[in-house]
Amino acid sequence: MTICFEGIEKTYMVYARPQDRLWEWVTRSQRHRVHVALTGVDFEVQAGETFGLIGENGAGKSTLLKIAAGTIRPTRGRVTQQGRVAALLELGAGFHPEESGYDNIRFMAALHGLEGGAMADFVQRATAFSELTRETLERPVKTYSSGMFMRLAFAAATAIDPDVLIVDEALSVGDLHFQKKSLNRILELRERGATVLFCSHNLYQVRSLCQRAAWVHGGQIRAIGATEDVVTAYEAHERRRYSDSSSAGALAEGGEKRERSASPTASTAPVKIVRLCTESADGINPAQVDSFQDLTLEIEVEAYSNAPFHVGFAIVRPDKDNVFGSSTQFQGGGRSAMQGIGTHVIRVRFPRLPLLSGEYLWNVYTLDDTGLQVLDMAELIQPFTVLNQKHREFGLVWLEHEWLSAA
Repeated sequence: MTICFEGIEKTYMVYARPQDRLWEWVTRSQRHRVHVALTGVDFEVQAGETFGLIGENGAGKSTLLKIAAGTIRPTRGRVTQQGRVAALLELGAGFHPEESGYDNIRFMAALHGLEGGAMADFVQRATAFSELTRETLERPVKTYSSGMFMRLAFAAATAIDPDVLIVDEALSVGDLHFQKKSLNRILELRERGATVLFCSHNLYQVRSLCQRAAWVHGGQIRAIGATEDVVTAYEAHERRRYSDSSSAGALAEGGEKRERSASPTASTAPVKIVRLCTESADGINPAQVDSFQDLTLEIEVEAYSNAPFHVGFAIVRPDKDNVFGSSTQFQGGGRSAMQGIGTHVIRVRFPRLPLLSGEYLWNVYTLDDTGLQVLDMAELIQPFTVLNQKHREFGLVWLEHEWLSAA
């Protein structure tokens, strides 16, 4: 089902004090300022497409999704769509805090026009997917944790097999098991032809899930098109912001403090990163590597379940610019995921490392079998310097080239 945004604008009247609303009505003189949340938004999401929205906080992404879901109206313009829409916006939006989980699910079913056997089937599928206990579902939802809210909201939103699914950062809440389950559900809906509007700060998931994306900046569409093009433009913008707001001294200090930056879920990750080391002819973890010197990266991980997984890495610059990245998922011929409880050691060899002079660091990840869900991460670790002592070329990498004589 196609979603078409035509000339969308959303403005809000902002008052310095609540009583100014009354005085404005009495005196007929303006006592508010106008905040423009969105302006000039025109684009179309094709039927069956998974479309990503990215941008910094306050850019207008959530406002756009609420307009798409119909929970707020645009000041100008219109959105056209057909079919059944399910939306995951603010956590627990649409739930009555005093009612039980069961009652809220029944209320959701009633909003979709379900009754009788259809409602009973909806409730059964939603409660089963949520994996919440009977005792939990009988309690008022105001007693739920954020993770429980997310489980109930996602289960209720997707139990109807929607034609359009709108997701706003909901997958960042909850445990790893349910995040993976939710991602799989989105993939399943996509395979069935549902249109998915997906907003996330997790650019890895946006890259993996979405065919196209839009970058929202200052209430306007800054870029729209193929996901990789849009995400790359956004990352370049963020790097410029980061560079402008950080002095060289602050960067150096931050680099020393970021020797091991793990994900918030690292303590409970089913596959944890244990160790990373590099090896060259000069020894283990050399601080300096020469261009065109052989280098081997060794990653040790510990798996605590039999679930299959992948391991990925990236070489990055201090400004977080990715130089090169890969994972076991991209192995030629489609290498199967690793599996088995215990220690796994993965080695990657870089013959004649083609990096030129500069400062570099490593990012390392463990991923689920689909390569979408990050299980554990270690970013901006093991800094090393590359010196290009044999050549005068400059840049990031050496490219094979040949000078041809002029005709």
